[in-house]
Amino acid sequence: MRESAALDSDGPHAAKIIFQGLVQKQDVVEGAIGAPSNAMSMTGYGSHRLVTMQVSHAYRGQADGAVTVLTGLGGGDCGFDFEVGQEYLVYANRITGGRLFTSICTGTAPLEQAAAKVRFLRGELPAEDDLLTPEKYYAKYQPKWTGKVCGRVLKPDGNPLGKAMIHMSRIRDEALPLATVSDPDLSKADGSFCVAMISPGKYLLTAEDYDYNANFRWMGYYPGVVKRSEAMPMEVKAGAELHGVAFQVQKQSLFTVRFLIKTTDGTAVPWKNLGIAISSLDHDPLAYQESHGIGEDGGYTLGLIPPGHYFVSSFIEPDFDTGRVAEKMSRWQMVKEEVDIHSNAEVILELIPKK
Repeated sequence: MRESAALDSDGPHAAKIIFQGLVQKQDVVEGAIGAPSNAMSMTGYGSHRLVTMQVSHAYRGQADGAVTVLTGLGGGDCGFDFEVGQEYLVYANRITGGRLFTSICTGTAPLEQAAAKVRFLRGELPAEDDLLTPEKYYAKYQPKWTGKVCGRVLKPDGNPLGKAMIHMSRIRDEALPLATVSDPDLSKADGSFCVAMISPGKYLLTAEDYDYNANFRWMGYYPGVVKRSEAMPMEVKAGAELHGVAFQVQKQSLFTVRFLIKTTDGTAVPWKNLGIAISSLDHDPLAYQESHGIGEDGGYTLGLIPPGHYFVSSFIEPDFDTGRVAEKMSRWQMVKEEVDIHSNAEVILELIPKK
């Protein structure tokens, strides 16, 4: 694959440290990474991953034994999506405090997908396929690295559900962002779908389609249930295809909720840079997660909320330019409550002054 030489050059953006290693664990850590200027990371205010790896071979720079690598969470911050128990070829740089940092922009990849790069780094002659263009190389090997799931989604009366969003969501033990693969074309008129390029692992299969005017949605988990606890996980293996996977969805009402933030001492709500967040206890494509800044009256209305048990909380957004919290906001203690939503409702949160 002819891109390998470019990735390993000594140019200004080349990785200073290159090694292969096994992921032993990964944790979510609060706060900024402080990524180097050449790494496209947007983790200035949020959380990031701390990935512990056992180095098996170092190709450039110093890396041996157990090392920790920082990266974003993924989903827009350029973080690389590691998996525990998998081996990777890692391209990293040192940042503040001598810590290692990587991202999706550095060349880091699962070891099985980096065979051409490993041969290059070891000074070995390239295999014939290493000289293919990236497009031809991935077209040939992607089906061997990933799996595929195809089937049909149906309504309770047996009629097909067309134009439904079909997702395969990875089941993980770690508190990491949701990792999903979907059918980019939605389900067809006959309810058929195909989700391709799924990395090996255990997944939940879901379907969803909204009727925004009538405030309901069709939704369901494979093999045809509405509760995540009753869903059947699916094992996806590299190079394997599952066909004939059929399941039914159910009709679910959706609700509108007015969220209102007040103060316990009756003073005006410091509404600028103050927001509300609502999150389901579940963590999959059918779960509801939303956050929004409030208005001058201390409130904000959200619609299309599925019934269920939720965490609702207030939060302060730091100033975008400085990353600091305004002094008038720092005197308030943020609040988090659990609520059940089964109808249109109003939820009130009360801010308490810090002692």
